[in-house]
Amino acid sequence: MNGAARARYGIVVGYDDSVGSQLALDWAAETARQQGKHLTILNGVNIAGAPASPGMDLASFEPTMEKAAKSLVDKGAERAGTTLDASQIEVQYWLGSPASQLVEASKDADLVVVGSRGRGRFLAGLLGSTSYAVAAHAHCPVVVLRGPEGETPDDVPMPPRPGRDHDVVVGIDDSDAAERAVDAAAEVAEREGAVLHIVSVAHSVSMESWAYVESAKGGTEETHAIRDRADQLLTHAANRVRAQHPKVIVTTEVLYGDPGQSLADLGATAGLIVVGSRGRGGFTGMLLGSVSHRVVHNAACPVMIVR
Repeated sequence: MNGAARARYGIVVGYDDSVGSQLALDWAAETARQQGKHLTILNGVNIAGAPASPGMDLASFEPTMEKAAKSLVDKGAERAGTTLDASQIEVQYWLGSPASQLVEASKDADLVVVGSRGRGRFLAGLLGSTSYAVAAHAHCPVVVLRGPEGETPDDVPMPPRPGRDHDVVVGIDDSDAAERAVDAAAEVAEREGAVLHIVSVAHSVSMESWAYVESAKGGTEETHAIRDRADQLLTHAANRVRAQHPKVIVTTEVLYGDPGQSLADLGATAGLIVVGSRGRGGFTGMLLGSVSHRVVHNAACPVMIVR
């Protein structure tokens, strides 16, 4: 955030002691340390999901569930305390939808960090419902860390952060969200001393487009137009970043194929991938765009979603 006033919640992380949430907490705590920001650890217990029999008074479970939620956030605070001073850490817990509470907190946060169940491209399943909804509807940027499913925390290494050896990658198209994603990515690259790699994916449903991949002289009028448009987008974005962040090293690249998977593949060596979301506000609108969802679902590195 560029405003002078500090966001009330600083960096917010959802924590439930799962492998994905532990990765998210560690990543968020280190980010808070580097930026000198406050870390807020949140846990929500959806009482609607509690096992119950007909006629059972769910209110009788509330004290037990609240105690369990408090225990989780206290455990998270202890873990974050190895990175941050206790004065930088706040915990909150409640009974209710975790996703809606995280989205509400995002109205007054610099960044929300969530973990997601790890499911690679060859396995079925979507993102966890909470991380999916938060990434789609948060009012500030969201970073999603995808934790391997079925692993123990000690077996899961923390992914590399952006820096000298790990670029910040940002995927662009001609949307307003993509322009905001470039701005956010440039700020991260400048802060972390990383190269900013701006990527546009030249994609066509036409089979003739594949000829262009094989030869710079190949392709059709359609594929040349697609390539020219991609080059224009990259030039505009790179010039804008260089004007606003002259210390940032900027590289550009045109890729071919499926936009989401092409960007996700760059996560093998990147420190962070940044993409825009076309999702509409509120829980009744469209959810995460197909490209951003594919990137979050398949990228090996953390992914930042910018609305």
